[in-house]
Amino acid sequence: MSMTAINALKALYSCYDALTDHFSIACRPGCATCCSVNVTITSLESAYLNNHALLSEAKLTADIAAAQQRPHFIPTLTTNGLARYCLQQQDPPEEKGMHARGCCPLLGDDGLCRIYANRPFACRAMVSTRRCRQGGEAMMPPFLFTINLAFYQLIEHLDQAGISGNMLDMLMEDNNNTLSNCALPGFPVAAEQQKPFNRVLEKIKTWPVNEGCLGDFFPHRIFPH
Repeated sequence: MSMTAINALKALYSCYDALTDHFSIACRPGCATCCSVNVTITSLESAYLNNHALLSEAKLTADIAAAQQRPHFIPTLTTNGLARYCLQQQDPPEEKGMHARGCCPLLGDDGLCRIYANRPFACRAMVSTRRCRQGGEAMMPPFLFTINLAFYQLIEHLDQAGISGNMLDMLMEDNNNTLSNCALPGFPVAAEQQKPFNRVLEKIKTWPVNEGCLGDFFPHRIFPH
């Protein structure tokens, strides 16, 4: 995976942090209810995860391999695949993957993520405005949910020649249950959210990466004029 793409991914992560900093998020170190075996990532994110030194340790690799052998979520569609159905006002295929019990093998005994700096977007986006605790549900403002979906789409577009799948399968390089990524078809955004969403896109467009900005990595048609 090229460093250019990984740098763009890291820039998207930084931009997301800046855009969502004003939301009142209840998550704190040690909150691990959402740290499960049901995380979906792209091959680009898998490459970035593998840059973390701990992923080369035999013990952690063994933990991941053991978790992969147990039930875990297998996605039916990628985010851009789902967006295409929504934009065409068609019903998507029914999601066949089932969420399974079990905590993420990257979670330490102290309840902290062992590869936190390189964690995928699915982990960054899983936030709540109230403490979920075990068995509880996350609460997320509707517009934050819209922003999250857009970032999922942008990350997939960065890796449109790659694949997506459960993080355990991706890290173990098991492609049997993966999906081909799709190019960005557009954003399915409600009419009442379009103006603030356009401001988000403008921020993304101008966010610096390498010698340019994130807008260089995406179709110009997606950005407001």
